[in-house]
Order: sequence, then C-alpha cells, then structure tokens
Amino acid sequence: MEQQERSIRRIVTAGMLLAVTLLLALTPVGFIPVPTPAGSATIAHIPAIIGGILEGPLVGLIVSLGFGFASFLSPLVPVKDPFVIILPRLLIGVAAAWVYYGLRRARRPALTAVLLVLAVAVLAAAYVVSQSVLWLGIAIAVLALSAAGFGVWWLGRGDTAAVGLAAAAITGSLANTVLVLGAAVVRQVAGITPEVALSIGFMQGIPEAVVSAIIVVAVVSAIRQVGRNRSKL
Repeated sequence: MEQQERSIRRIVTAGMLLAVTLLLALTPVGFIPVPTPAGSATIAHIPAIIGGILEGPLVGLIVSLGFGFASFLSPLVPVKDPFVIILPRLLIGVAAAWVYYGLRRARRPALTAVLLVLAVAVLAAAYVVSQSVLWLGIAIAVLALSAAGFGVWWLGRGDTAAVGLAAAAITGSLANTVLVLGAAVVRQVAGITPEVALSIGFMQGIPEAVVSAIIVVAVVSAIRQVGRNRSKL
C-alpha cells in the first residue's frame, strides 16, 4: 500500500510540475528577453529541479523532458534544433536529484564547506560579469552574499537541508546552461561561438543559478512544512 501511495504521489507531482513548466515555457512568464545571442534567460527549468529533489531522478527526468519540448515549441526560443533545446535539458532534474541525495545526510562541517565554495565561486563569477556589466555583477554579488548569509543562518538553526537544496538547485540550473550552450557550440548554432557561449554562461547562467537556488529553497521548504503540518493532524 505504501509503495502504491508513493507511486501515485510521484505521478501527481510530475503532472503538476509539468503543468507549471508548460505555463512558464510557453508564455513570456518563464523566459525573460535579454540582449544576448541566446535571446532570453529562463526560470522555466525550476520545476524540473524541484521534481528531482522532491521525487527523485525519474520525476526530474520527466519534467526536464517536458521543459525541453516546451522550449522547442516556444516562440520565444529562436533555436529549433532538438539536439540543442531538448536533449541537453534531460539532465536538469536528474543532476539536481543526485546532488541533493548526496548531500542530504551530510554533516554541518561538510555543508558549511559546500556553502563557502558555492559563495566564492559565484562571487568570482560576479567579478567576471562586472567587467562587462557593472550593475549586473554587483547584483549577482549581493544576491550571492544574501543567499550565503541565509544559508549560514539556517545551518545555525540546525536545519541543514537548505544548503543541500541550494547546491542541488545551482547544479540543475548550471546543467541547463552548460549543456545547452555546449550543444549549441558543437552544433554550430549561428552566432554561438565558444567565446559567445562563455559570455552568455556568465551573463545569464550565473544569475539564473542564484535565482534558482533562492526559489527552490523557499518552495521546497514550504512544501515540506505543509507536509509536516498535515502529518500532525
């Protein structure tokens, strides 16, 4: 019975997250136009990350596949090569699930080290971005420091889950950025040279990763709090 309930829950979760993904990917809500060769930044990959964290790699894969197909169909995405738009995105939720499962039982010292490494890496990326767009680099640095401070606060409370959630979200988001841009370079998409891909990765990928971490930590923590409250009834 428990196994059946778990399967039903996974199906329902996958369906709900797919619906949110379609809403984000097929409307301007999920794609933010930016003046780069990529054309837009996105938050539409976040449901795939949440699916992987909540229900494991399979649900993460299913929602990631939905995101890939929705992106392919979206008029806001100019590239229509499935090997660039669909295939690389399959690993978004899977990568997030693997990282989260790897860190969920980690002790506080290990999670503190992970938090510091993430913060330093993002601050270094913010410096690189600031050389081209000063305000964006500053914004990334402020977000990174705020998120790091929030993580330290959570660790101080004894709740270690937030750091694992943030690391999983950043991994899933960067998987989207790195794999899609890498595929675009390999497939020789017009205007996407290795230099341009690197620039897009810093200018869009880092902000997307930071925003993803903030949203995923907030949403997953809220969902789990609701679940705990219901179990007490």
